[in-house]
Amino acid sequence: MASDIRTSQRVSSLDGLRGVAALIVVVQHCALVSPALAAGYYGGDVGGVVNQIAVYSPLHLFWGGAEAVVVFFVLSGVVLVRAMESARFTWGSYFPSRLVRLWVPVVGAVALGYLLLAVLPSIFPKLARTGTSSPWLDRPFGYPFESVAQDLALLGGTSGIVSPLWTLRWEIIFSLLLPVLAFAARLIPAWLFGVICIALSATGAATHVAALQYLPIFGVGVALAFMWDRLEQRGAGIGRLGSAVAWSFGLIAIVLAMTSKWTLRPILDDAIVTPVSQVLIVSGAAALVYAAARCRPLNRVLSIKPIAWLGAVSFSLYLVHEPFVVTYAHLTGSARLTLLLAVPTALLAAWLFWLVVERPVHHLARRLRDRVASRELAELHDRVKAADAAAGTGPARETDPAHPPTRPLSVV
Repeated sequence: MASDIRTSQRVSSLDGLRGVAALIVVVQHCALVSPALAAGYYGGDVGGVVNQIAVYSPLHLFWGGAEAVVVFFVLSGVVLVRAMESARFTWGSYFPSRLVRLWVPVVGAVALGYLLLAVLPSIFPKLARTGTSSPWLDRPFGYPFESVAQDLALLGGTSGIVSPLWTLRWEIIFSLLLPVLAFAARLIPAWLFGVICIALSATGAATHVAALQYLPIFGVGVALAFMWDRLEQRGAGIGRLGSAVAWSFGLIAIVLAMTSKWTLRPILDDAIVTPVSQVLIVSGAAALVYAAARCRPLNRVLSIKPIAWLGAVSFSLYLVHEPFVVTYAHLTGSARLTLLLAVPTALLAAWLFWLVVERPVHHLARRLRDRVASRELAELHDRVKAADAAAGTGPARETDPAHPPTRPLSVV
Protein backbone atom coordinates (compact mmCIF):
# COMPACT_ATOMS: atom_id res chain seq x y z
CA MET A 1 0.00 0.00 0.00
CA ALA A 2 1.25 3.47 -0.76
CA SER A 3 2.80 5.39 2.08
CA ASP A 4 0.10 8.06 1.97
CA ILE A 5 -2.53 5.77 3.40
CA ARG A 6 -0.16 4.80 6.21
CA THR A 7 0.39 8.28 7.61
CA SER A 8 -1.26 9.28 10.86
CA GLN A 9 -3.23 12.05 9.15
CA ARG A 10 -4.68 9.60 6.63
CA VAL A 11 -5.68 7.16 9.34
CA SER A 12 -7.12 10.02 11.36
CA SER A 13 -9.24 11.13 8.42
CA LEU A 14 -10.61 7.61 7.89
CA ASP A 15 -11.38 7.38 11.61
CA GLY A 16 -13.05 10.78 11.36
CA LEU A 17 -15.18 9.55 8.46
CA ARG A 18 -16.26 6.59 10.57
CA GLY A 19 -17.15 8.96 13.41
CA VAL A 20 -19.26 11.18 11.17
CA ALA A 21 -21.02 8.11 9.78
CA ALA A 22 -21.81 6.89 13.30
CA LEU A 23 -23.25 10.28 14.24
CA ILE A 24 -25.41 10.23 11.10
CA VAL A 25 -26.87 6.90 12.24
CA VAL A 26 -27.74 8.48 15.61
CA VAL A 27 -29.40 11.45 13.90
CA GLN A 28 -31.35 9.11 11.62
CA HIS A 29 -32.77 7.16 14.55
CA CYS A 30 -33.79 10.40 16.23
CA ALA A 31 -35.44 11.55 13.00
CA LEU A 32 -37.36 8.28 12.71
CA VAL A 33 -39.19 9.17 15.91
CA SER A 34 -41.13 11.59 13.68
CA PRO A 35 -44.01 9.70 12.01
CA ALA A 36 -43.74 11.90 8.91
CA LEU A 37 -40.02 11.31 8.39
CA ALA A 38 -40.38 7.61 9.23
CA ALA A 39 -43.00 7.36 6.47
CA GLY A 40 -40.20 7.78 3.95
CA TYR A 41 -38.80 4.44 5.11
CA TYR A 42 -41.97 2.56 6.00
CA GLY A 43 -44.34 3.92 3.36
CA GLY A 44 -46.93 6.65 3.57
CA ASP A 45 -47.16 10.40 3.24
CA VAL A 46 -44.14 12.32 4.52
CA GLY A 47 -46.13 15.54 4.76
CA GLY A 48 -45.33 19.10 3.69
CA VAL A 49 -42.63 20.71 1.60
CA VAL A 50 -40.03 20.79 4.37
CA ASN A 51 -40.35 17.07 4.99
CA GLN A 52 -40.37 16.37 1.25
CA ILE A 53 -37.05 18.20 0.93
CA ALA A 54 -35.59 16.46 3.97
CA VAL A 55 -36.51 13.03 2.64
CA TYR A 56 -36.28 13.28 -1.16
CA SER A 57 -33.34 15.63 -1.73
CA PRO A 58 -29.55 15.35 -1.30
CA LEU A 59 -30.08 16.78 2.20
CA HIS A 60 -31.03 13.24 3.19
CA LEU A 61 -27.27 12.61 3.38
CA PHE A 62 -27.26 14.30 6.82
CA TRP A 63 -29.50 11.56 8.24
CA GLY A 64 -28.93 8.72 5.81
CA GLY A 65 -28.13 5.96 8.26
CA ALA A 66 -28.38 3.15 5.72
CA GLU A 67 -25.88 4.92 3.49
CA ALA A 68 -23.58 5.48 6.48
CA VAL A 69 -23.59 1.72 7.14
CA VAL A 70 -22.38 1.14 3.57
CA VAL A 71 -19.46 3.46 4.36
CA PHE A 72 -18.73 1.37 7.48
CA PHE A 73 -18.60 -1.81 5.43
CA VAL A 74 -16.29 -0.36 2.77
CA LEU A 75 -14.02 1.06 5.47
CA SER A 76 -13.78 -2.35 7.15
CA GLY A 77 -12.61 -3.92 3.91
CA VAL A 78 -9.95 -1.25 3.38
CA VAL A 79 -8.67 -1.24 6.95
CA LEU A 80 -8.42 -5.03 7.33
CA VAL A 81 -6.46 -5.38 4.09
CA ARG A 82 -4.11 -2.66 5.36
CA ALA A 83 -3.63 -4.67 8.53
CA MET A 84 -2.72 -7.70 6.45
CA GLU A 85 0.32 -5.85 5.13
CA SER A 86 2.00 -5.71 8.52
CA ALA A 87 5.18 -7.82 8.69
CA ARG A 88 3.84 -9.34 11.92
CA PHE A 89 0.42 -10.25 10.51
CA THR A 90 -0.58 -13.92 10.77
CA TRP A 91 -3.96 -15.50 10.19
CA GLY A 92 -3.63 -17.42 13.44
CA SER A 93 -3.40 -14.16 15.40
CA TYR A 94 -5.92 -12.29 13.27
CA PHE A 95 -8.97 -14.48 13.87
CA PRO A 96 -9.07 -14.59 17.71
CA SER A 97 -8.12 -10.93 18.10
CA ARG A 98 -10.71 -9.79 15.57
CA LEU A 99 -13.49 -11.81 17.18
CA VAL A 100 -12.61 -10.47 20.63
CA ARG A 101 -12.48 -6.93 19.22
CA LEU A 102 -16.00 -7.18 17.78
CA TRP A 103 -17.89 -9.60 20.00
CA VAL A 104 -16.99 -8.48 23.53
CA PRO A 105 -18.25 -4.88 23.01
CA VAL A 106 -21.49 -6.39 21.68
CA VAL A 107 -21.93 -8.13 25.04
CA GLY A 108 -21.52 -4.77 26.76
CA ALA A 109 -23.99 -3.10 24.41
CA VAL A 110 -26.57 -5.83 24.98
CA ALA A 111 -26.14 -5.49 28.75
CA LEU A 112 -26.67 -1.71 28.52
CA GLY A 113 -29.68 -2.22 26.28
CA TYR A 114 -31.20 -4.65 28.75
CA LEU A 115 -30.70 -2.17 31.58
CA LEU A 116 -32.41 0.67 29.68
CA LEU A 117 -35.14 -1.30 27.93
CA ALA A 118 -36.04 -3.97 30.48
CA VAL A 119 -35.11 -2.58 33.91
CA LEU A 120 -36.12 1.08 33.56
CA PRO A 121 -39.79 0.39 32.61
CA SER A 122 -40.28 -1.08 36.07
CA ILE A 123 -39.16 2.27 37.50
CA PHE A 124 -40.85 4.52 34.91
CA PRO A 125 -44.15 2.90 33.84
CA LYS A 126 -44.61 5.52 31.10
CA LEU A 127 -41.81 3.86 29.17
CA ALA A 128 -44.07 0.86 28.55
CA ARG A 129 -46.23 3.02 26.25
CA THR A 130 -45.19 4.22 22.82
CA GLY A 131 -44.38 7.93 22.80
CA THR A 132 -45.26 8.63 19.15
CA SER A 133 -47.10 6.91 16.32
CA SER A 134 -43.90 6.39 14.37
CA PRO A 135 -43.72 2.91 12.82
CA TRP A 136 -40.07 2.81 13.89
CA LEU A 137 -41.29 2.69 17.51
CA ASP A 138 -43.98 0.11 16.78
CA ARG A 139 -42.36 -2.52 18.99
CA PRO A 140 -42.71 -3.57 22.63
CA PHE A 141 -40.59 -1.59 25.03
CA GLY A 142 -38.53 -4.30 26.65
CA TYR A 143 -35.76 -6.83 26.06
CA PRO A 144 -36.87 -10.46 26.60
CA PHE A 145 -34.21 -12.99 27.53
CA GLU A 146 -34.69 -14.90 24.28
CA SER A 147 -33.94 -11.69 22.36
CA VAL A 148 -30.87 -11.08 24.52
CA ALA A 149 -29.60 -14.58 23.69
CA GLN A 150 -30.30 -14.08 20.00
CA ASP A 151 -28.39 -10.79 19.94
CA LEU A 152 -25.44 -12.26 21.80
CA ALA A 153 -25.23 -15.13 19.30
CA LEU A 154 -25.34 -12.66 16.37
CA LEU A 155 -24.56 -15.03 13.51
CA GLY A 156 -28.06 -16.46 13.28
CA GLY A 157 -29.62 -13.00 13.03
CA THR A 158 -30.55 -10.37 15.60
CA SER A 159 -33.79 -9.50 17.35
CA GLY A 160 -34.00 -5.93 16.08
CA ILE A 161 -34.56 -4.54 19.56
CA VAL A 162 -31.10 -2.97 19.51
CA SER A 163 -31.18 -2.59 15.76
CA PRO A 164 -27.54 -1.53 15.07
CA LEU A 165 -26.43 -5.04 16.05
CA TRP A 166 -27.60 -6.37 12.68
CA THR A 167 -24.51 -4.92 11.02
CA LEU A 168 -22.18 -6.67 13.49
CA ARG A 169 -23.46 -9.99 12.17
CA TRP A 170 -22.14 -9.14 8.72
CA GLU A 171 -18.94 -7.61 10.12
CA ILE A 172 -18.09 -10.87 11.87
CA ILE A 173 -18.99 -13.05 8.88
CA PHE A 174 -16.86 -10.85 6.62
CA SER A 175 -13.99 -10.99 9.11
CA LEU A 176 -14.10 -14.79 8.92
CA LEU A 177 -14.25 -14.68 5.11
CA LEU A 178 -11.43 -12.16 4.70
CA PRO A 179 -8.86 -14.75 3.51
CA VAL A 180 -11.21 -15.85 0.73
CA LEU A 181 -11.99 -12.30 -0.40
CA ALA A 182 -8.35 -11.23 -0.25
CA PHE A 183 -7.34 -14.24 -2.33
CA ALA A 184 -10.10 -13.53 -4.88
CA ALA A 185 -8.98 -9.91 -5.17
CA ARG A 186 -5.49 -11.17 -6.05
CA LEU A 187 -6.72 -13.91 -8.34
CA ILE A 188 -8.40 -11.47 -10.73
CA PRO A 189 -7.78 -7.75 -11.33
CA ALA A 190 -8.89 -5.78 -8.27
CA TRP A 191 -11.05 -3.43 -10.34
CA LEU A 192 -12.91 -6.40 -11.83
CA PHE A 193 -13.36 -7.91 -8.38
CA GLY A 194 -14.82 -4.58 -7.21
CA VAL A 195 -17.22 -4.39 -10.15
CA ILE A 196 -18.38 -7.95 -9.51
CA CYS A 197 -18.98 -7.14 -5.83
CA ILE A 198 -21.01 -4.04 -6.73
CA ALA A 199 -23.11 -6.06 -9.17
CA LEU A 200 -23.69 -8.79 -6.58
CA SER A 201 -24.74 -6.22 -3.98
CA ALA A 202 -27.23 -4.67 -6.41
CA THR A 203 -28.62 -8.12 -7.19
CA GLY A 204 -28.98 -8.84 -3.48
CA ALA A 205 -30.80 -5.56 -2.93
CA ALA A 206 -33.18 -6.23 -5.82
CA THR A 207 -33.91 -9.81 -4.71
CA HIS A 208 -33.98 -9.02 -0.96
CA VAL A 209 -31.19 -11.50 -0.17
CA ALA A 210 -29.37 -9.87 2.74
CA ALA A 211 -26.12 -11.84 2.52
CA LEU A 212 -25.82 -11.08 -1.19
CA GLN A 213 -26.57 -7.40 -0.61
CA TYR A 214 -24.20 -6.72 2.29
CA LEU A 215 -21.21 -9.07 2.16
CA PRO A 216 -20.03 -7.92 -1.30
CA ILE A 217 -19.84 -4.34 0.03
CA PHE A 218 -16.92 -5.42 2.21
CA GLY A 219 -15.41 -6.89 -0.95
CA VAL A 220 -15.56 -3.47 -2.56
CA GLY A 221 -13.43 -2.18 0.32
CA VAL A 222 -10.97 -5.05 -0.23
CA ALA A 223 -10.77 -4.19 -3.94
CA LEU A 224 -10.26 -0.50 -3.15
CA ALA A 225 -7.37 -1.34 -0.82
CA PHE A 226 -5.65 -3.38 -3.53
CA MET A 227 -6.23 -0.61 -6.10
CA TRP A 228 -4.97 2.19 -3.84
CA ASP A 229 -1.46 2.44 -5.28
CA ARG A 230 -2.66 2.57 -8.86
CA LEU A 231 -5.27 5.22 -8.09
CA GLU A 232 -2.64 7.39 -6.41
CA GLN A 233 -0.26 6.98 -9.33
CA ARG A 234 -2.92 8.08 -11.79
CA GLY A 235 -3.78 11.10 -9.68
CA ALA A 236 -0.16 12.12 -9.11
CA GLY A 237 0.21 13.81 -12.49
CA ILE A 238 -2.77 16.12 -11.99
CA GLY A 239 -1.82 19.67 -11.06
CA ARG A 240 -3.21 21.59 -8.08
CA LEU A 241 -5.86 23.38 -10.13
CA GLY A 242 -6.87 20.23 -11.94
CA SER A 243 -7.02 18.36 -8.66
CA ALA A 244 -9.23 21.05 -7.09
CA VAL A 245 -11.64 20.95 -10.03
CA ALA A 246 -11.69 17.16 -10.12
CA TRP A 247 -12.38 16.85 -6.40
CA SER A 248 -15.07 19.55 -6.51
CA PHE A 249 -17.01 17.67 -9.16
CA GLY A 250 -16.13 14.37 -7.55
CA LEU A 251 -17.56 15.32 -4.15
CA ILE A 252 -20.76 16.57 -5.78
CA ALA A 253 -21.04 13.28 -7.65
CA ILE A 254 -20.48 11.36 -4.39
CA VAL A 255 -23.31 13.24 -2.64
CA LEU A 256 -25.68 12.63 -5.57
CA ALA A 257 -24.72 8.95 -5.72
CA MET A 258 -25.09 8.44 -1.98
CA THR A 259 -28.57 10.00 -1.94
CA SER A 260 -29.77 8.52 -5.25
CA LYS A 261 -32.20 6.13 -3.54
CA TRP A 262 -34.15 9.13 -2.27
CA THR A 263 -33.83 11.54 -5.18
CA LEU A 264 -34.87 8.88 -7.72
CA ARG A 265 -37.73 7.38 -5.74
CA PRO A 266 -40.33 10.11 -6.57
CA ILE A 267 -39.73 9.72 -10.32
CA LEU A 268 -38.95 6.02 -10.89
CA ASP A 269 -40.46 2.70 -9.91
CA ASP A 270 -38.90 0.97 -6.88
CA ALA A 271 -38.05 -2.05 -9.02
CA ILE A 272 -35.65 0.21 -10.94
CA VAL A 273 -34.55 2.46 -8.09
CA THR A 274 -33.42 -0.35 -5.78
CA PRO A 275 -30.69 -1.97 -7.93
CA VAL A 276 -29.63 1.28 -9.64
CA SER A 277 -29.31 3.19 -6.37
CA GLN A 278 -27.44 0.28 -4.75
CA VAL A 279 -24.81 0.46 -7.50
CA LEU A 280 -24.53 4.22 -7.02
CA ILE A 281 -24.49 4.12 -3.20
CA VAL A 282 -21.81 1.44 -2.95
CA SER A 283 -19.70 3.14 -5.62
CA GLY A 284 -20.18 6.50 -3.91
CA ALA A 285 -19.19 5.04 -0.53
CA ALA A 286 -15.96 3.65 -2.00
CA ALA A 287 -15.22 7.01 -3.62
CA LEU A 288 -15.95 8.79 -0.33
CA VAL A 289 -13.51 6.56 1.57
CA TYR A 290 -10.80 7.30 -0.99
CA ALA A 291 -11.65 11.01 -0.94
CA ALA A 292 -11.38 11.08 2.86
CA ALA A 293 -7.73 10.10 2.50
CA ARG A 294 -6.79 11.89 -0.73
CA CYS A 295 -8.92 15.06 -0.97
CA ARG A 296 -6.94 17.57 1.12
CA PRO A 297 -9.80 19.84 2.27
CA LEU A 298 -11.95 16.85 3.25
CA ASN A 299 -8.94 15.17 4.83
CA ARG A 300 -8.25 18.24 6.99
CA VAL A 301 -11.86 18.53 8.11
CA LEU A 302 -12.06 14.85 9.07
CA SER A 303 -8.76 15.11 10.95
CA ILE A 304 -9.63 18.01 13.28
CA LYS A 305 -9.70 17.11 16.97
CA PRO A 306 -13.47 17.01 17.61
CA ILE A 307 -14.07 14.74 14.62
CA ALA A 308 -10.99 12.67 15.43
CA TRP A 309 -12.46 12.16 18.94
CA LEU A 310 -15.77 11.21 17.35
CA GLY A 311 -13.89 8.68 15.26
CA ALA A 312 -12.22 7.22 18.35
CA VAL A 313 -15.58 6.54 20.05
CA SER A 314 -17.50 5.77 16.84
CA PHE A 315 -17.87 2.04 17.46
CA SER A 316 -19.08 2.66 21.01
CA LEU A 317 -21.45 5.40 19.82
CA TYR A 318 -22.89 3.10 17.19
CA LEU A 319 -23.41 0.27 19.67
CA VAL A 320 -24.95 2.14 22.62
CA HIS A 321 -26.99 5.02 21.22
CA GLU A 322 -30.30 3.42 20.26
CA PRO A 323 -31.63 2.49 23.73
CA PHE A 324 -31.20 6.15 24.72
CA VAL A 325 -33.02 7.33 21.58
CA VAL A 326 -35.90 4.93 22.24
CA THR A 327 -36.06 5.88 25.92
CA TYR A 328 -36.23 9.62 25.21
CA ALA A 329 -38.76 9.05 22.42
CA HIS A 330 -41.08 7.27 24.84
CA LEU A 331 -40.56 9.85 27.57
CA THR A 332 -41.02 12.97 25.42
CA GLY A 333 -43.08 11.83 22.44
CA SER A 334 -41.18 14.38 20.35
CA ALA A 335 -38.58 13.85 17.63
CA ARG A 336 -37.03 17.29 18.27
CA LEU A 337 -36.68 16.77 22.02
CA THR A 338 -35.36 13.27 21.38
CA LEU A 339 -32.68 14.71 19.09
CA LEU A 340 -31.73 17.41 21.60
CA LEU A 341 -31.53 14.99 24.51
CA ALA A 342 -30.37 11.74 22.93
CA VAL A 343 -27.39 13.04 20.94
CA PRO A 344 -25.44 14.51 23.88
CA THR A 345 -26.46 11.62 26.13
CA ALA A 346 -25.33 9.09 23.55
CA LEU A 347 -22.01 10.90 23.06
CA LEU A 348 -21.38 10.86 26.82
CA ALA A 349 -22.42 7.23 27.08
CA ALA A 350 -20.19 6.35 24.12
CA TRP A 351 -17.19 7.98 25.78
CA LEU A 352 -17.83 6.10 29.03
CA PHE A 353 -18.39 2.85 27.14
CA TRP A 354 -15.14 3.43 25.26
CA LEU A 355 -13.28 3.96 28.53
CA VAL A 356 -14.81 1.05 30.40
CA VAL A 357 -15.38 -1.52 27.65
CA GLU A 358 -14.02 -0.79 24.19
CA ARG A 359 -10.54 0.49 25.02
CA PRO A 360 -9.73 -2.37 27.43
CA VAL A 361 -11.10 -4.87 24.91
CA HIS A 362 -9.00 -3.27 22.17
CA HIS A 363 -5.89 -3.63 24.33
CA LEU A 364 -6.83 -7.23 25.14
CA ALA A 365 -7.29 -8.04 21.45
CA ARG A 366 -3.96 -6.41 20.63
CA ARG A 367 -2.13 -8.38 23.33
CA LEU A 368 -3.77 -11.58 22.13
CA ARG A 369 -2.78 -10.82 18.54
CA ASP A 370 0.82 -10.01 19.48
CA ARG A 371 1.20 -13.10 21.66
CA VAL A 372 -0.12 -15.49 19.03
CA ALA A 373 1.81 -13.77 16.24
CA SER A 374 5.06 -13.89 18.21
CA ARG A 375 4.62 -17.61 18.80
CA GLU A 376 3.81 -18.30 15.15
CA LEU A 377 6.69 -16.16 13.87
CA ALA A 378 9.08 -17.86 16.27
CA GLU A 379 7.94 -21.23 14.92
CA LEU A 380 8.47 -19.94 11.38
CA HIS A 381 11.95 -18.79 12.39
CA ASP A 382 12.76 -22.27 13.74
CA ARG A 383 11.42 -23.98 10.61
CA VAL A 384 13.52 -21.76 8.35
CA LYS A 385 16.66 -22.56 10.36
CA ALA A 386 15.85 -26.27 10.33
CA ALA A 387 15.23 -26.23 6.57
CA ASP A 388 18.52 -24.44 5.92
CA ALA A 389 20.39 -26.90 8.10
CA ALA A 390 18.73 -29.89 6.45
CA ALA A 391 19.62 -28.58 3.00
CA GLY A 392 23.29 -28.85 3.95
CA THR A 393 24.15 -25.62 2.20
CA GLY A 394 26.10 -24.18 5.09
CA PRO A 395 25.33 -22.59 8.44
CA ALA A 396 21.67 -22.05 9.14
CA ARG A 397 20.52 -18.68 7.90
CA GLU A 398 19.60 -16.43 10.82
CA THR A 399 16.22 -14.76 10.65
CA ASP A 400 14.70 -12.33 13.09
CA PRO A 401 11.26 -13.47 14.34
CA ALA A 402 10.22 -9.83 14.55
CA HIS A 403 11.00 -9.41 10.82
CA PRO A 404 10.17 -12.69 9.11
CA PRO A 405 10.67 -13.32 5.40
CA THR A 406 8.26 -11.29 3.30
CA ARG A 407 5.21 -13.20 2.10
CA PRO A 408 2.93 -12.46 -0.84
CA LEU A 409 -0.30 -10.83 0.32
CA SER A 410 -2.29 -13.47 -1.55
CA VAL A 411 -1.02 -16.36 0.57
CA VAL A 412 -3.97 -17.42 2.76
